[in-house]
This record gives sequence, C-alpha cells and structure tokens, in this order.
Amino acid sequence: MSEFEAVDDESVFVDPQMKPIIERMLATMEERGPMGTATPSVMRARFNEDVKAWNEDLPELDEISDRVVETPQGDIPVRLYNPDASMDTLPCLIFIHGGGWIVGDLDTNERTLRVLAKKSGVRILSVDYPLSPENKFPIGLDACVAVVRWVRENGRDWGIDSDYLAVGGDSAGGNLALATALDLRDAGDDWLRFALLVYAAISADSDTDSHRRFGNGEFGLASDGMKFFWSQYLTDETERNDPRAVPLLANMKKLPPTYLITAGLDALSDDSHSLEKILQTENVPVEHRIYPGVIHGFFSMARFLDAGEQAVTDAADAMKRALMQTRA
Repeated sequence: MSEFEAVDDESVFVDPQMKPIIERMLATMEERGPMGTATPSVMRARFNEDVKAWNEDLPELDEISDRVVETPQGDIPVRLYNPDASMDTLPCLIFIHGGGWIVGDLDTNERTLRVLAKKSGVRILSVDYPLSPENKFPIGLDACVAVVRWVRENGRDWGIDSDYLAVGGDSAGGNLALATALDLRDAGDDWLRFALLVYAAISADSDTDSHRRFGNGEFGLASDGMKFFWSQYLTDETERNDPRAVPLLANMKKLPPTYLITAGLDALSDDSHSLEKILQTENVPVEHRIYPGVIHGFFSMARFLDAGEQAVTDAADAMKRALMQTRA
C-alpha cells in the first residue's frame, strides 16, 4: 500500500480541500522521521514553522494584548483578544492550545482565536501553560486551573465579566480544558457557563474503532504519536488511571453545557463520541458537531479549508448563545 492509498480509497470520504494538506503533511512527516526522535526544542521549532501558514491574513481586532497571570506554578503568559473595546466588560472564553502537551504557544491559534472572538463578540484569553516533558502532569493542568481562578477573581480589571466565563481548548488543550472544568466542579465552583472541546485528547486508550481506522498515520495524527505524547505528559503508568490526567475516566455530573467538535478522519474521534454519551446520561447539555472528511487539526486550518471556517463559525455561534445572549 502506498502512503496515499488510504486517502484515495473510495470507501473513505476525504474533503477535496483536505487532500493536498494531508499530502504535504505526510511528506513533511516522512522527512522528519519517527515521533520522538527529535528533542522538544526541535519539535517546537518545527511546529511553529508548520503553523505559520495557518496564521496569515489576520483579521483586525479592537485590542490584542499580551499579559501575565501570577500563579503558584509561576508567571503564566496569556493573550487577551477583545473584539469590542467600547464595552466595559464582556464574557470571556479561556482557551488552552493543543500540541500534545509538548509544543504550541500563544501564536499557535492566532488567526483562529481572532476570528472566534470577532464572530462571537466574546473576549478570549489564550493561555501559554508550562509544557512537557520539562513540566509533566499535573503542572500544566494546575497552571490552567490557577489562571481560570484568577480570571474569576480579577477579570473585571481586564474588562472581563467574571460571571460569564467559559473554558475551551483543542486536542491536548481540550484535555486540559475538561480537566480544569472537572477540578472546579470538584471544588464546589459551578460558575463556568460553557465548555468548548475541539477534538479533545481525553482518553489514553488507543484500542478504539477510530484509532484502528484512522490511527495508522495516513491521516496525520497517528496512534503511535499519541502514545508518545502521553508518555511525555505523564510521569508513570499509574497516572493513566487518574481522571485529572485522563478526564474521560471522570464522573461528568454537573459540568457546564458542552460543545464538542470532531473531525471525521481523526483517531481521537471515538473519545468525543464516548464523552457525548456520558454527558447525555448525566443530563449535561451537550451539542456535538462532526465534520466529515477532515483530520485532527482542521479547526486551525480555516484559511485553507471551508470546513474549518464553518467549524469556527459554528463554535462562535454556540459561544454567542451560551455567553452573550444569556447575559443580555
């Protein structure tokens, strides 16, 4: 089987706009060799180079400012996106980037977050949490929880309506966002109003149908790659049983209304399907949008991909309903 046969298989629908992206991605992956053969610093430099094209043609926004939140885990850099400087306060989505807990920073989702803020009318605070393997679980999670708590207590100083807060993230950031919501709930804090989880990496189990169908590496994110990311995030195997690290294991009662985004060709897609069922069982309001023919990461590829643009627009509409319309 050639490296592109799975993509061209008529039994698997691939969005036509997705095919050239996949081909470029596979060619780059082949040049670089197996996951884990590069140091974290090299991985980060490569990732930053890869996502540059995602973040061109940036829309204007009333205000974008880099700031710092002091936490017990150290000073955490954050970036605030303000779509409407005429408003004294606005609701806020605290967004946590993906990257396998190893790569990514405040620039990773620059274009996506600008568009999301502009279309939703919601202020967005992006979090540059401590990365693994230098900062293994639970350091990054504890930092995210601390940032959200800081916003709850001090957000009005930054024009944030602390009564209308949401948490969100993509991939590993979706893991941290869900774990953050669970931590707050377990502490008796029920003030989050919304959660946005974009193809969240919430299970360490690779023995699923979606891993078997899409985890061979021909659709970007591979099962072996996820095993490597988990090995770098966790200190030892026992943490695979810790719901703070692997949030799909947690009790999902009394979580805020949750919006799930799934890519049709993603090895992690069964994780979101499982989460949806659990949330429904616990009577947590959940909306799940599935975008066929696209791969893990498509939410950030809106500049090249109509499905990505649609997913961002749909997420913005959901944020507007959950945070802006209820506030009005």
